[in-house]
Amino acid sequence: MSLRFEEKVVLVTGGSRGLGRAFTQCLADAGARVVFSSTGKSTTGAQVEKEMRQAGADVVHLPIVAEEAERLVEQVVSKCGRVDAIIHNGGFVQDKTLRKMSDQQWQAVMGVHLEAAFKLSRTAWPHFEAVGGGRLVFISSSAGLYGNFGQANYAAAKLGLYGLARTIELEGAAVNIGANVVAPFGATELNSANMDEDRKAVLRTEYVAPIVAYLAHRECPESGGLFEASAGSFKKVRWQQSAGLILDTSQPVGIDDVAAGWASVCDFTAPSYPSEMRESLRGLYEPHLLSD
Repeated sequence: MSLRFEEKVVLVTGGSRGLGRAFTQCLADAGARVVFSSTGKSTTGAQVEKEMRQAGADVVHLPIVAEEAERLVEQVVSKCGRVDAIIHNGGFVQDKTLRKMSDQQWQAVMGVHLEAAFKLSRTAWPHFEAVGGGRLVFISSSAGLYGNFGQANYAAAKLGLYGLARTIELEGAAVNIGANVVAPFGATELNSANMDEDRKAVLRTEYVAPIVAYLAHRECPESGGLFEASAGSFKKVRWQQSAGLILDTSQPVGIDDVAAGWASVCDFTAPSYPSEMRESLRGLYEPHLLSD
C-alpha cells in the first residue's frame, strides 16, 4: 500500500530551499497540495513554485515569514479551504557565544523557531478539528539535542520544540491532533561549502524527507516522538534515567551526601526509560514509600 495525501493540504514553512524544498517535493510527489512559505526576500520561492508546477506538482508559494504564523495559516485556509498538516522548518541562526549574545539575538531566534511553532499550532488547531484531526512536525536540530558552541539561542529553541510536541501529544489526543519532532542533517547550500562530493551525495536532503512526510500523514499513529534523520537513516531518541542515588531521608540529607554518591547519580548500568512526567517523578519518590 502506498501512502498518499490526495485532497490533503500541507503547509511547509521555509519550503523553498534546502531541507524545506525536499519536504515540499516529497509531499507533493505523494499527492498533497503543498503550500510552502519563504521570507519573500528573493525570487527563489516564486521560481520553485513555477518549476514544480510545470512538473505537475500542486504547490502554492506564500512569501510570508514564519513569525507571521497566524496570517500564514489563515492564508492557507483561505486559498485551499483547509489545512491537514504543518511542517515548521523555517528559521535562521544568529550565532554568538552566550556572554556576547544580545537580547535581540536571543529573542529573534526563539521567535522564529519556538514562538512561531506555538502560534502555528494554536492557529491551526480549530482548522484541524474541522477536518477530523491534524499533524504537526517541528524541525529541530542536533544542536538542540546536544548543544553547540555559539548557539545558545538556537539550541534552546530547538529543544523547546520537543516540550511543545509532548504537550500537544497530551492535549491533542482526544481530537486526533499529533505532533512530532525531527532533528535532520542534510547537505544544503548553507552547510555544504566545505564538503567533498562523496559526502554531499550521501547527505542529500531527499534522504531525510520521507520521515517528515510520514509523520505528517493522518495514518501515522506516532505523537510526541523525537527522531534523528540523515542519509536515509532514521532513529528515535528517548529519555534515559539512571538508577541513581537514593538517600535515607530519615536522616538529614546534605551536600556531602550527594558528592559522596555522585557515581551512583550518574550510573546508567540499570537505567529506566520514563515516557511521561508522572512515571519519571514516581521513580524519584516511590523507593521511599516502598521502604516505609
